[in-house]
Amino acid sequence: MLSVFHAAEKGRAVRAALAICLLTGMAGCKLVDQKTFNHSAGVEPKPYIPPPPPGPPPVPPLIELVAGTPQTQWKAPVDQIAREALSRKKDVLFVVSCLVPPQANQDNEQSALLELVQHDGRAVMQELIDAGAPEPQVEMSAMPDSSVTKPTVRVYVR
Repeated sequence: MLSVFHAAEKGRAVRAALAICLLTGMAGCKLVDQKTFNHSAGVEPKPYIPPPPPGPPPVPPLIELVAGTPQTQWKAPVDQIAREALSRKKDVLFVVSCLVPPQANQDNEQSALLELVQHDGRAVMQELIDAGAPEPQVEMSAMPDSSVTKPTVRVYVR
């Protein structure tokens, strides 16, 4: 027959073994907290900063002509527009821009620019002078521009 002391000693050993097993099992468990249900919990909020508003649209040209347009079609309107611009502001500056689309070969690009300047660019510039613009108030520039698909002459005013 077992004594009471011996049974009590076995109960303590069982309780101690049970406590050790529970503690060991609990150590491997992930604790339940607010991140269990919401992974963003505790993260600092990041404010939404909207992108800056777009800049103002570019200034449209006063005149835009596609190269090769017959002079009879554009001569009278260019003359009329130039006279009206001069009547509003006597010291207006006309900037004639000759633009060609960029090309892979730089020699082709240069020859296209030269041809545009010599033909259509000079004709538009001369029409502005004939309309009454003093020669120092008419400038010309030539450059490749990716926004055009065909050689184009644009006239801007300042």
